[in-house]
Amino acid sequence: MNEIIIHLHMPKTGGTTLKNIIKKNVPSRLNYDLYEDHLEREEKLNAIANQPIACIQGHFPYGVHDFLTKPCVYITMLREPAERIVSEYYFICSNTKHRLHHQVKNMTLEQYQNQPNNMNLQTRFLSGQLGFPLTEQDLQQAKKNIKLHFPIVGITEHFNESLFLLKQNFGWTQTAYTKQNKTKKKPSISKIPKKTIDMIYANNSLDQQLYDFAKQRLQHQLHQLRNAKQ
Repeated sequence: MNEIIIHLHMPKTGGTTLKNIIKKNVPSRLNYDLYEDHLEREEKLNAIANQPIACIQGHFPYGVHDFLTKPCVYITMLREPAERIVSEYYFICSNTKHRLHHQVKNMTLEQYQNQPNNMNLQTRFLSGQLGFPLTEQDLQQAKKNIKLHFPIVGITEHFNESLFLLKQNFGWTQTAYTKQNKTKKKPSISKIPKKTIDMIYANNSLDQQLYDFAKQRLQHQLHQLRNAKQ
């Protein structure tokens, strides 16, 4: 495959586990991590744009391909919105090295999820829209981007099935894994007040729709593959 794989590493979706799997299958000299902030990310993209690249991975929104000269395809993982946000909050609170730790540790989960930049993050990343607030149009753009540029969008709750499709699509041979970067001391959703969970769903309705869309697409792709092998 001559296309550059762009792994849009969605926070707290199993992306670190996927990142390590990719690194087993892509030569290290052709694999670039891109976890810098916006300005540093653009500088690095401009610096590597004409170098041999097989894969770029990092926490960035859709649009990285605009800096590159070769054809690209995207992959990512999506997670059920409440699960993702709860995991993210407790991960930041428990990780003293996280850049937001000192800010977030003084917030409650309700306060954290009510910050505009923490709402509908998955739709924000996949639409490439970084402004506030997101709209139905941004959701439709995220779905369009998936259809046109993401051969596989994995689902965290169906990680093995997602990995199976990725393996089939990209010809990966090294897919054994152990889960990485798991959130410690995270309570189950059932232990969190219903009022808080209801607030999360209300603030992330676009992400819920995007997740449902991607999950249905994944199930359809699996069904098609099974039928093709019969």
